[in-house]
Amino acid sequence: MTGGVERPWNINIHYDGLLDAQVPCDARRVLDAGCGDGFLAARLAQRVPDVTAVDVDAPVLQRAQDRFAERPVRWVHGDVMTASLPHAQFDAVVSNAALHHVEDTRAALERLAGLVVPGGTLAVVTFVRFSLRHGLWHLTTAVRCAVINRIKGKWEHTAPIKWPPPDTLAQLRENVGAVLPGARVRRLRYGRVLITWRAPA
Repeated sequence: MTGGVERPWNINIHYDGLLDAQVPCDARRVLDAGCGDGFLAARLAQRVPDVTAVDVDAPVLQRAQDRFAERPVRWVHGDVMTASLPHAQFDAVVSNAALHHVEDTRAALERLAGLVVPGGTLAVVTFVRFSLRHGLWHLTTAVRCAVINRIKGKWEHTAPIKWPPPDTLAQLRENVGAVLPGARVRRLRYGRVLITWRAPA
């Protein structure tokens, strides 16, 4: 594995940097929704004073907490859809490769948006289901993923896998547009999609 045990790499971890970049530099309170192995939450905790990381899978969350025991992260076991989280209190809510675990995309986006302070940021990296309409993009990104995984050495995460995602790209865009007016949906190089939204001030 490239980089050794302390510095694993996979495409999800690669996109932690993209999500980190969406969090404003003056953010004081951030939520990582569906934190999985904890790499994004730990990264954010290096510059954000109050980071909460929530995940429904207790063993995965415990491994994250053990791996990053020195980082000041508040680890919360629970489903982000029902967990006791303060409404409209987070300067940024981020989520990496977790949205597709929820069958009702609109409900999930509404829930995450409701946790963001006015003027705050929601940033989500997620997967979409294959569609012929975007077949060339799916094929191209699959090849890119295979190549980069071989070059970098893919670290296998410990979080549960859910496949296929509930939405195609067109369906995701429709759901985002219905729930998050003004949000941007952007296809990424390695087969993911980035959703970014600024809560109305």
